[in-house]
Amino acid sequence: MRKLKLRSILVLACTALISTNVYAAGENYVQYQTNVPKVSDEMMKADFWINNTEDPDKIIMDSKSIEKYNKVIEEKESAIVDLEKYNESFKKDELRELILNISSPASTPRYDSEGKQATEVYYNKLKENLNLNALQEVNKVKYGITVKRTIMKTYPTYDVLFKEGDNYEFDRLMETAVYPLEPLVILSYSKDNKWIFAQMYNYLAWIPAEDVAITTKEELFDYINTKDFIVTTGKRVFTVNNPLNSQISELKFDMGVRIPLATQDEIGDDIYGQNPTGNYVVKLPTRDKNGMMSLKLALMSKSEDVNVGYIYYTKRNILNQAFKLLGERYGWGGMFNGRDCSAFIMDIYRTMGFKLPRNTGEQAEIAMANDYNMPKEMKLDERQRLFDGMNTGAALYMPGHAMLYLGKYNGEHYMIHDFSGFYNKDENGKYKYYRSRQIMVTPVTIVSSEDGKTYLEEMTIGKEFILDKK
Repeated sequence: MRKLKLRSILVLACTALISTNVYAAGENYVQYQTNVPKVSDEMMKADFWINNTEDPDKIIMDSKSIEKYNKVIEEKESAIVDLEKYNESFKKDELRELILNISSPASTPRYDSEGKQATEVYYNKLKENLNLNALQEVNKVKYGITVKRTIMKTYPTYDVLFKEGDNYEFDRLMETAVYPLEPLVILSYSKDNKWIFAQMYNYLAWIPAEDVAITTKEELFDYINTKDFIVTTGKRVFTVNNPLNSQISELKFDMGVRIPLATQDEIGDDIYGQNPTGNYVVKLPTRDKNGMMSLKLALMSKSEDVNVGYIYYTKRNILNQAFKLLGERYGWGGMFNGRDCSAFIMDIYRTMGFKLPRNTGEQAEIAMANDYNMPKEMKLDERQRLFDGMNTGAALYMPGHAMLYLGKYNGEHYMIHDFSGFYNKDENGKYKYYRSRQIMVTPVTIVSSEDGKTYLEEMTIGKEFILDKK
């Protein structure tokens, strides 16, 4: 009896110890002290800011209004293109100018990964691959779609070039990442036929030909405009493993991708030998042996972070989407399978159906928005008061940078953003630079330069994307 009682006590003690360890590794576990000023662990969760926000579930615009918003943007903003109404052809001089506007040597020195400066001879070699001499008097466009995550480059090359001192993080030939299922208008091919000069809805540059399936305009938009679709609402989601078709096996989708669903009459008893139960059956473009688009059915588990249709445009959803990306490595133009500051904003809003421009300056100039203008001469206290009237989820802009407003807490305004670094005073009272290189929560008053200037002082505008402005 005494042995049994002792054994019970030991079991209870072990259970208590295990429970304590599990608890300690969760909410209250602190591994290190952050060097980011005025930020606590509790602020790293979406719910903290949702609970700090008025009317988090109020629908800001419904889906029909967002569709209308996109149409207005396409009409008014040159950075957004309606591919269905795109030019059917280009004259030789027009196309040559388009290419050279993108593919031209940098005005300042650039260096390869070994530190060697790019020479005129090197740039001439890149220019040769632009294939300008092969342009016809009239060049008809073609159509295609990306079959996986890929890249757009300044020149048709995988080469990398850097400014002095940033020889791994900022490839200056990198234009943007491109996600799967992105429709393209194809304008031209490189001399080596390995690159395509293509227009997506918000960017024009060179994309690897091997990542694009060619199709007709009619087939492309019949597919893209499929009525039923899911949207990737997670940071990244994947199709299930497919041992019979590698092109659609564990295919990665980043946040905001619209994926057409198969119709009921297209779905059989199994998909490549797997029962579809518990999955969404999606329809994906693949490349056949001739590089043409061939649609295949694939499975995506219902446990993945996706939504049937776009999610509602609410403050809650903006915050939830933003915090799914917390801690992700900063990726210039999409390097390191990541995002940069403007892509961070763009991808959050893509999940709600918005088509925003790719670059920071273009986003900041969108006319269809409630604007919070911050001219250079605006004083710091005036800027603070302006933020008091700003809604959570507003996009914030300064030259070369985009941020997302979180709200006010304990008298301080906060934001979440994908940024390179900040300054903080060291023990000697001098400003020291700290790398961030990630998506992080900070106060808007975090220091941006060694002279003590803050992000708040450098901001030029805040924007709430809305169809009917105040």
